[in-house]
Amino acid sequence: MRCALFLLALALLPFALAQEASAPGAYAIARIVGLSGPTATVEVGGRRTEAELPTEFAGFRVGQRVVVYQADGKTYIAEPYRIPYLWGLLGLFGLVTVALGRGKGLRGLLGTAASMGVLAFFVVPQISAGQNPLLVTFVGAFGILSLSIYFVHGVNRKTTAALIGTTLAAAVALVLSSLLTEWMQFTGLTSEETFLARFQLGGQLDLVALYLAGVVVGALGALNDVTVTQAAVVQALLQANPRYGVRELYNRGMSVGFDHIGSLVNTLVLAYAAGALPLLLLISKSEVPLALLVNNETFAAEAVTMLVGSLALVLAVPLTTLVAAWLLRGRKLDYIDRRWPR
Repeated sequence: MRCALFLLALALLPFALAQEASAPGAYAIARIVGLSGPTATVEVGGRRTEAELPTEFAGFRVGQRVVVYQADGKTYIAEPYRIPYLWGLLGLFGLVTVALGRGKGLRGLLGTAASMGVLAFFVVPQISAGQNPLLVTFVGAFGILSLSIYFVHGVNRKTTAALIGTTLAAAVALVLSSLLTEWMQFTGLTSEETFLARFQLGGQLDLVALYLAGVVVGALGALNDVTVTQAAVVQALLQANPRYGVRELYNRGMSVGFDHIGSLVNTLVLAYAAGALPLLLLISKSEVPLALLVNNETFAAEAVTMLVGSLALVLAVPLTTLVAAWLLRGRKLDYIDRRWPR
C-alpha cells in the first residue's frame, strides 16, 4: 500500500511543482520577516501577522518561506516551503539525464512525464470516482508500458517483445497477489492513509483492489528495465551471429539473464525493505512474538508485495528472452535465406 501511495504522489509531483502552491482555505505560503522566541512574524499577501513556530522543526531564519495555516483565530507555521528545492532537484535530474543519455535520455524524460500523466489524469481520477482500482490500474499500466517502451526505444520487434514480456509478468503478479489476498483474507486497511482515503471517498473505495493495484504498479519500473535489457541482449546476439536459432538465442540470452535476475531481485527487495524500515524497527522493539507480528496484515502485506514483485521480475527474464528470440529470429530468417540460400 505504501508503494501505491508513493507512486500516486510521485505521479502528481510534476504538476504540483507547476503551481505556486498558494494553498486553498486556511493554508497559505508566507515569508518569515522576524523571529522572537516561540513565535515568528510572517508576511502573507502583504499583511504581517504573528505565527507560532512548530516544535518539530529547528533552524528557521528570517527571509525563509514557510507554509502557514489558521485555526481558531491564530496562525501557525506548519512546515518549511520545500517546492523550490524540488524544482532544483528535478531540473538537475533532467539536465544530467539529457547530458548523459542524449536523445534517448530526453525521450526517457518525456516518456516518464507521459507515464506520470497517465497516473495523475487517468488512474487517480478514475479511482477517486469510484471505479475499480484494480481494473483502472491495469489499464493504466498497459498505457504506461506502451508509452515508456515504444516512445523511448521505438516501435520494433525488440520493444514489442519487451512489452509482451512485461505484460505477461505483470499479469502473473496480478493473479498471484489476488489469490494471496483472498487466501490470507486481507482487508486493505494497512495504514492511516488508507483509512483517510476511504473516509474521503465516502467509504466506497475498495481497499483490497487498491492494494493489488499497488503491487502491480510497484513492479512496473523494474519489469520495464529488465525486459528491455533482455530483448536488447537477444537482438545483439542475433546481430553478432545471424545463424543463431531460437533455442541458441534463448540459452545465450539467459546466460546474461541469470546475472540480471540476481542483481535486480536484490535491488527490488532492498527498495521494498527501505520503504518498510519503520515496520522493521517496530519488529525489533516490540514485545509481541515475532510470528504474531509478521502475521499482522501490515507486515504480511508488505511481504506479499515484495515477494510477488520479485517473482514477477524473475519470470519476466525468461518470458521476454523467449518472446524476443522468437520475434527477432523470425525477422532475421528472411534475411539469412536471401544471403545464404539452402
